[in-house]
Amino acid sequence: MSRAAEIVPLDAFEHAPDPGAHLAADGAVLSANAAFRAVFRHVLGSRRPPWGRIEPPPFVGGLRRFDAPAPDGRLYEWAERRLLDGTRIAFARDVSDRADAAREADRAKTLLFATLTHELRTPLNGILGMTGLLAQTPLEADARDYVRTVRQSGEHLLDLINEILDYSRLEAGKIELEDAPFDLEATAQSAAELMSPKAHEKGIEIAVLLRAGAPTHVIGDESRVRQVLFNLVGNAVKFTETGGVTIEIGLPRGGRAGGRVKIIVRDTGPGIAPDKQAEIFGEFSQADATISRRYGGAGLGLAIVKRLAAAMNGQAGVDSRAGEGAAFWMEWPAPFAPAPSAPPQLAAVRAALVARSEVLAQSIGASITGLGGDVVRCTDNFAATGANVIIVDHGAGLDDGAIRALAAGDVPVVALAPQEDRDAVQRFRAAGVKHYVVKPVRRRSLAERLLIAIGRDPGARFDPYADDDREHAPELSGMRVLLAEDNPVNALIARTILTRAGAVVDAVNDGHEAVEAARAAPYDLVILDLRMPRVDGLEAARRLKADGGASAGAPLVALTADAGEGDRRRAHEAGLDDFLTKPIEPARLAAVAARFTARAKAARV
Repeated sequence: MSRAAEIVPLDAFEHAPDPGAHLAADGAVLSANAAFRAVFRHVLGSRRPPWGRIEPPPFVGGLRRFDAPAPDGRLYEWAERRLLDGTRIAFARDVSDRADAAREADRAKTLLFATLTHELRTPLNGILGMTGLLAQTPLEADARDYVRTVRQSGEHLLDLINEILDYSRLEAGKIELEDAPFDLEATAQSAAELMSPKAHEKGIEIAVLLRAGAPTHVIGDESRVRQVLFNLVGNAVKFTETGGVTIEIGLPRGGRAGGRVKIIVRDTGPGIAPDKQAEIFGEFSQADATISRRYGGAGLGLAIVKRLAAAMNGQAGVDSRAGEGAAFWMEWPAPFAPAPSAPPQLAAVRAALVARSEVLAQSIGASITGLGGDVVRCTDNFAATGANVIIVDHGAGLDDGAIRALAAGDVPVVALAPQEDRDAVQRFRAAGVKHYVVKPVRRRSLAERLLIAIGRDPGARFDPYADDDREHAPELSGMRVLLAEDNPVNALIARTILTRAGAVVDAVNDGHEAVEAARAAPYDLVILDLRMPRVDGLEAARRLKADGGASAGAPLVALTADAGEGDRRRAHEAGLDDFLTKPIEPARLAAVAARFTARAKAARV
């Protein structure tokens, strides 16, 4: 006789609405009621517990509760009582509705965060954008100070909003990670470029440094690594008053190729006392109360970093002493991915570097020596160094006469200028300097420009617009840009930025009008706000990708107030070529527009 046939219903709970059973010590079913036999008949006659492979919690006081799915996919809450003979009485209650309600609550939270992001960032975009435009007009000294104060207050509010929304997203549910190859060096560079205007405004440098043996490409979740970097770099710039910030990519101590990667954000700020280092990674925590009064912030950035590191099976921490700066780091398992191409080698280059900043000098030195070149730091007597190219930083303190004298010499000069300071580039050009690289310095751009300066071929991948697209010079002259934005303030800001850069801008109010306009006339670039009435930016992008009409093939750029990865992913899936978040950064908008339009212009030559 089979064990299933031996199971006799217990009259006490045979007709109970919830599944119930008398279980052996190993979980095997001894007897069960009708509801149990209907749902869990697959375990009758076996030695398997009805909850399958779920590992239940231990008994506490002879009782335990836990959730487990049934074969039909419904979720049941189990309640067990252990009897004196070691057997157990168990009841299961269907709680699928509770799980559905929890999922619906998560969806509601996601929608709430997206709405909050949009509603809070949209007016901030107007405040920050208009103060930025106002600052570019002739103002008296007092008025300029007032505008700067308004902008700084708006940026502080934006930082607080971003921290709280990021933390709320993590609290709302589990972190979903992606595994895909990405360019880690480019991700670090993007963080440096985003933060460089604030750094240079404070008179500090920011640079990326690739350590020997470190990978440029890895497999992992780029968006999460980017989020960690933005938090760490933002903190470093905020707390550093002199010196600078370095983003290092390297290997953990004793690390082997293809195993783990370590990023370190070093600053020359005030440092952190050892007894405060553990607590700063807690929620709403800062090293001392004076920090929140002086610098602001909700104290959530490092808590977010800690959570993201743990989600990636990694660790985050800090090495610091009070008064000696800080090195915040994260290391995590990240298999190396093949790099599509490497920057050109610099065996033919011996550079003389004129720079005051140690941060900049270390980064430039590592980039050149890592590619086989040589670099020596000096202030004069360049002939004695044997250099065949001179690199001069904008912040080195040389006057126009000294720069002019260098440019008139036999050794070519390459200038370094902040990406947001077009006057610096014009100053070098006026002094006769023909070559420049903008800061934060991209390793490939530096290598290619050095080779061009000494008359060598930089290789087939050389892009003459690689650095021009980060300069505010009018690289958009004559380019036609279609802007679709339903908010009139945001449209005015974006249109003004692009027009000042030389572009011809046509503005429409929604995606339907954008599709009609793009199909009717040729545009070099189409910028689409993702949230618009009638037809949103995503649907407009899909329609233009399917039939662009007169603007077929024109790059499509997303514009949104939602800084979350959801919009970024949906934009990519819809075929958009790049992604801009509000508040609109003039440097970022000009850079994106210049990159696409400059290459379109080159393709027509």
